[in-house]
Amino acid sequence: MSAWPSLSSSDSRGFTLMEILIAIFILGIVLTTIYGAYSGVLRVIRDIDDDTRIYKMARITLDRMNRDVTAILRSGKGFIFQSEKTSIDRREFSSLFLWSSAHLGFEEDDVPGSPASIAYFVKQDKEGKISLWRSDITGPKPSTEKKSEGGVIICEDLRALNLKFYDEGGKDYDTWDTETSTDSQKGRPPAVVGVELILENPRDAEKPHKFITKINLPVRR
Repeated sequence: MSAWPSLSSSDSRGFTLMEILIAIFILGIVLTTIYGAYSGVLRVIRDIDDDTRIYKMARITLDRMNRDVTAILRSGKGFIFQSEKTSIDRREFSSLFLWSSAHLGFEEDDVPGSPASIAYFVKQDKEGKISLWRSDITGPKPSTEKKSEGGVIICEDLRALNLKFYDEGGKDYDTWDTETSTDSQKGRPPAVVGVELILENPRDAEKPHKFITKINLPVRR
């Protein structure tokens, strides 16, 4: 009689269909959990990137406006500082035109800080998105053209740009014009410029990003 144990067919049976289905079900739960966690991480990263881009764009815009406004130059006996309201899609946006020593040089022969006519204005593209533009025309005297076809986009996805102007007595104005006959504005820049910059929120249209600052002008007369 042989000393080796005999092998029956039952000792080598495989997995049943039920066991395979249960294993697939468990694997599906695990993969779904991993995918959900991974998607959540990606969504958070994407949101952080969007917020970082928006805050950086707002900071650059407000810093540039501060530099331009505080570098205002005298032209003759007075200053050139003019603002008006522009309406797009039943929304009002402020524009600004001034004579300043804050020229940005992009060419080799440009001298940064040279006198320039600087304008801020808004444009709407074919998709309906509104952007804030900045034009910078250098020259020995202020340009007579307040609106330029050129310029560069300084801020995208604009919801609103509201400028508020204050005289030395603290009275506020929605617009300012040094070419007017009004004593408080004629040839004189405002004492303070309030800036409210509102940008679209890609995640929630009802909660746009709002940035507010005030710019103190160093000169009045």
